Amino acid sequence: MNAKLERFFRIYNATLTVVSVIALIVVILDWCHLIKLNHLFGQVTISLLLLIFASDYLIRLFMARGKAKMLASNTFRLSALVPTDGVVSEEHLKKMAHSIRTARNIFAAHWHHLTHHFRSRLMRFLRGGGLIYYLGLSAGLILVASVIYAYAEHTNFWNGLWWAIVTATTVGYGDVTPHTLLGRLVAIILMFTGIGLIGTLTSSITAYFTAAPTTISTPADELLKYQKLQQDGVISKKELMTQKNRLLH
Repeated sequence: MNAKLERFFRIYNATLTVVSVIALIVVILDWCHLIKLNHLFGQVTISLLLLIFASDYLIRLFMARGKAKMLASNTFRLSALVPTDGVVSEEHLKKMAHSIRTARNIFAAHWHHLTHHFRSRLMRFLRGGGLIYYLGLSAGLILVASVIYAYAEHTNFWNGLWWAIVTATTVGYGDVTPHTLLGRLVAIILMFTGIGLIGTLTSSITAYFTAAPTTISTPADELLKYQKLQQDGVISKKELMTQKNRLLH
């Protein structure tokens, strides 16, 4: 490339840089409501800028040796030449932001509803039949037995925890066994108490799943019961009216 052509391209690139800065300033002024791109001056300015950038793209495409490669690698520059002032306007951006906030609030509300429903069912499950207390007592017993076993058998806590769980659940793998007097005493206590705790936990869980659903008695249901009693001669009509007034008032 000779010196004149190189100088031309330097001036050409500098001119495009200045035009790009002007285009950015025009957009900022429009966002600050200092000018209106919807008016005649703004439309003329936008048209001139698009004409300059389109001419630059066509010139580069004409001078490129691999035109297909240039088209594939400059899709963003080509998309920037498409007029979007009627699509990506401030009003459209505000509507888009409002839609995003609305969708986020709806998602947060649904998520809160789902998690609240899950938490309420979980707490009802844990409190049913005192299951949460038996779980706490079992966990405390296993942790205490693990610490004592680790101290008595001179091993780490995790081996003690594994032994305590295996012993309390009456699995009894036998891979970890106590050899000291203190360790065997803890094993005896854990065996007897573990049988009772595991049975209690199992019965509590079974009671929760087999419990009949609670029905809510409405005033209409109560009134039907009293009418049936009156028809069977168990209560008098006066007593029926008394109960009816009580239920309805």
